[in-house]
Amino acid sequence: MTRCRTVALAVVLALALASAPASGASVGFGDASVSPTTVTTGSTTTLDLSVNATAVNTTDGTTGANVTVAVPAALDLSGAAVETNGVTPNATNVHASVDSAANAVVVSWDDDAGVDSETVAVTVSVSGVAADRTGEYDLTATVDADGDGSTDASGSVGTVSAEATGSDRSVTAADASLFLGEEDVDLTGLDGASAAGEPQRFFGNGGEAEGQVATVDDALTVDVTRGNGFVPGTYALSAGSSASTLVVERPSVTDVDLYPGDTANGTEVAGSSVPPSVDTLTVDPRFDFAAAEDATVTVENPDGLDVTDELTAAATVSASGETVALDVSDLSVGTYTVRVEGADDLDHVNATATFRVRPEAKTISVSRTRLARGESTVATVSGAPGAVRHVQVPAAALRDGESVTVPTAKAVFGAAEGLVFVDADGEANVLYAVVGLDENGFAKVEIETDRLETGTHDIAVARNVTASDEASVPVTVTDREVVASSGQETAVVGETVSVSGTALGADDVKLYGRIGGEYAPLYADADANELAETRVDADGSWELDLDTREALTVPGQYRIAAVADPGDDELGSTARIAESTLRDFEAVGTTTLTTTDPSPSASVSQSRIATVEGDEVTVTGRAPGPGETVRAYVVSPRGAVDSRDVTVDDDDTFEFDYGSFDAPGRYRVLLVTSGRDAAFGFADGSDAAAIQRELTGPETAADAEVIVRDAYGGAGVDDRILALNVTATDPRVRVETIQHRDDALLVAGTSNREDGTLVLLDLRREAETVAVGDATVNASGRWRTTVDVSAVADGAYALRAETADATDTRSVRVGNVVTETPTPTGTPAPTPTETGAVTAVGSASTPTPTAPPPATPARVAAEGDARDATAHAARTETAGAGDGFGPVIVVVTLLFAVLVLRWRP
Repeated sequence: MTRCRTVALAVVLALALASAPASGASVGFGDASVSPTTVTTGSTTTLDLSVNATAVNTTDGTTGANVTVAVPAALDLSGAAVETNGVTPNATNVHASVDSAANAVVVSWDDDAGVDSETVAVTVSVSGVAADRTGEYDLTATVDADGDGSTDASGSVGTVSAEATGSDRSVTAADASLFLGEEDVDLTGLDGASAAGEPQRFFGNGGEAEGQVATVDDALTVDVTRGNGFVPGTYALSAGSSASTLVVERPSVTDVDLYPGDTANGTEVAGSSVPPSVDTLTVDPRFDFAAAEDATVTVENPDGLDVTDELTAAATVSASGETVALDVSDLSVGTYTVRVEGADDLDHVNATATFRVRPEAKTISVSRTRLARGESTVATVSGAPGAVRHVQVPAAALRDGESVTVPTAKAVFGAAEGLVFVDADGEANVLYAVVGLDENGFAKVEIETDRLETGTHDIAVARNVTASDEASVPVTVTDREVVASSGQETAVVGETVSVSGTALGADDVKLYGRIGGEYAPLYADADANELAETRVDADGSWELDLDTREALTVPGQYRIAAVADPGDDELGSTARIAESTLRDFEAVGTTTLTTTDPSPSASVSQSRIATVEGDEVTVTGRAPGPGETVRAYVVSPRGAVDSRDVTVDDDDTFEFDYGSFDAPGRYRVLLVTSGRDAAFGFADGSDAAAIQRELTGPETAADAEVIVRDAYGGAGVDDRILALNVTATDPRVRVETIQHRDDALLVAGTSNREDGTLVLLDLRREAETVAVGDATVNASGRWRTTVDVSAVADGAYALRAETADATDTRSVRVGNVVTETPTPTGTPAPTPTETGAVTAVGSASTPTPTAPPPATPARVAAEGDARDATAHAARTETAGAGDGFGPVIVVVTLLFAVLVLRWRP
């Protein structure tokens, strides 16, 4: 194990031990201490320990008395050595050693004619103790005063704290947060983490880190950087673990608030201005990486120069909630930038705010200079603290029909800070609000625009209603505007889609759909008769569900109208409105939505299957629309109907397996989906099995299918029926091609067994199997594999492919094979003709014209079409040690004998 050792850790162990006296008193464990009590993680040192024990009998000649000091594994003794030791008084043969396996120090001795109740002091110095992990570790000791292997006394020696002084911080608790970009983090104190000096891997199991692996060279100084593989998310310390041992977050400065005065209270002026009379500006930063490091406040003047030191001597905060006070009394007029950023490794994480030191002249500002009628803006008046000012709206800004009265003024001026009263002056032709400026020289009043005319109006501040304006700010009022958009351009009839938008200045929004020449109210939930109406959020946004099962049931393109504030008569009403009525509304937004019929689709995993119990096909498909179930019917070749209900998932997909193919023939899979009304045309509210009431029993397959189709047909029924075919046949396996590739046979074939069925291959010469292979049938009924023939001798062989229910055998010839013409003895018998030609792999010589022609080296073709497709339940091989004379060979031999006997004269 590699470690960085920069500091020596000294541990001196002194034990005072007492054995039992003749009088029978028990051995006691006295005072104990360890020095030093603080060590540095990642370094080594030497230890001193002192323990006192009472009532040790040193007169009985005990040999092998001992003290064992147990040290936690975090203080590793594997490289430690005893420097000095001692046992006093009345002890001889003192010996001390390090037990690396137990991570303990053992001191032993023999009695030396002492007294019957003695105090024995044992000291030992151990060097090279490695502090591998950060944390607090308790050392304990046991005393065996009579050397019999049992513990006579035990106690605590002391606690040693290992601290990572070279790291920025230590993390010892699980589920702690690390921040992307921080460096030199000590993780050795975490359960399951590597020791100091050792590498550590972190396995992402959540967030962006899912499936990612981060690696560091030393668990004592971890750099949480992208270069080491870290991204935001949760991590475990072992692969496959779901535990959230660490959380890596993106650090951020979330807010930089500025307040006039020496506290973070009152009017927040970030992005605004302060008069020169403000002496102190308080910075209130908010940041989320306080566990990693401090945040620093920096101030730049209008020229971009750092003036922080001129404004404060304490520009650093250690947590959100702490503030920095800036002395701005001597700042000149201009805009200043306040930046808050990480103090060290995270100095790239920052946020800024600005403030402007304005001239002493009185001024007014508004939170929004352009807004739709119905929205509001906040006017802020600044000046000398305690001053009283009039905020004025001219009569020319009022809508037609509005007059300069106190009720109108109360409708225009809303909530306020420092408001004294609201009034109107017909002679001056103004509405006004009287406000008093607070101790920081600010007052605020809200201005509502419902009664204002569209256009640009000057909002002024003056000493009183007859005085000249001290300052003014323009505010532009526009007509209300409604924006609407659909979450999707096309929807299947029956689906619910989302429609959203903005309606600045409005309280409510209602949706209509153009049908014919009228506009019909639309619904958010047709089942609950809930109309598509909603309140507008404070930020002017709105969102509604639109249920296409009501009003929009005919496929086509619809114009959707969002009406802002339609009025009490229309809200909650199900009555249709004319297009002329729609045009009379003050604000209308439109979008389009195209509805379509549900279009289900489906497919089967394989169209051919074997009549084997357990073989299955998988039917998958999509059933868009409001329906939640697909009814499936499987019509067998004999007319039996198997039914089931299949659930449609949230993404409109469905899937089920079917495996009852008990007879050869064509099976029809009929899939029924409900129409736009989400109701089945047959037995709605029941299930697919209700079809059995329509069947009499002896139907043919065609008759049964007609009954199913008729049940879901008829006038007004819009159910959809899909039909799939699956052909079931007896189990079979077939070798199609054999090719030679680099001392291997590349074999390909087909089977009607289900996807995943195992095909076993044997290459045999007579009864001996010389090579084997296996393959897996895929969804298309094909299989492919290689058989290694590098160790197979030249000659003719039989290649057999088999499943649990079928076999196929092909003849092949491997290597340089010469076919010799046998010399007949006696009367020659007819030679049985092979059922296929044999092709050799490699360069085959042909010594006689009757030998088969040589094959190309690249291919071994099967000879002929003779195949053994006999089904059997399991693989079998010829028993015995002979040439494997099975039943076929016996029959051929008998035939041969009969022909010879008949041929003889």
